[in-house]
Amino acid sequence: MMLTTELHEATFAFARALRSAPAVTAYHAAAAALDADPSAPALLDELRARQAAVQGHQLGGGSPQAVDVEGLRAAQAAVRANERIMASMRATNEVKAFLPKVGANVTAALGADYGRLVAPTSC
Repeated sequence: MMLTTELHEATFAFARALRSAPAVTAYHAAAAALDADPSAPALLDELRARQAAVQGHQLGGGSPQAVDVEGLRAAQAAVRANERIMASMRATNEVKAFLPKVGANVTAALGADYGRLVAPTSC
């Protein structure tokens, strides 16, 4: 499908405006800082592993062992103590709250339900 020049330019202007929105720039900055933190992947992997261990006990009908719960709490504390991880989580939550507002504004500007326009039509 070929876009008119006007629509093409409007699309790029929208993308530039969206990328420069404070929530989006904060998200990109936090993601870059997280990527630059060499300890973050190990902390997050440890947290996921500890969560999986506790969940495995619960799904099996049992109770997690004290050592598993203590390990989970320690992993949670380590993640909370890492400022880059926490900044990334805050920025992710902020951009998740921001994007539906953008979608609502696009819907209002188009005069049509943007979400339905871009939704997949089949599985």
